[in-house]
Amino acid sequence: MESRIEVSWSCRPCEVEGQDTQEYTGASPSCWNCGGPVVVTARPTVRMAHDPDAP
Repeated sequence: MESRIEVSWSCRPCEVEGQDTQEYTGASPSCWNCGGPVVVTARPTVRMAHDPDAP
């Protein structure tokens, strides 16, 4: 079983929310709509089933 950290965030000016994996967002995720700074609302750990046939 593998796990990864997600980053849940909201952009107040755009009134949108999003979720990205920690590996792509670094320390400061940005809004997918305007590209501006966002407020991080959670950093949950998501467990993923491991595929034994994966390389």
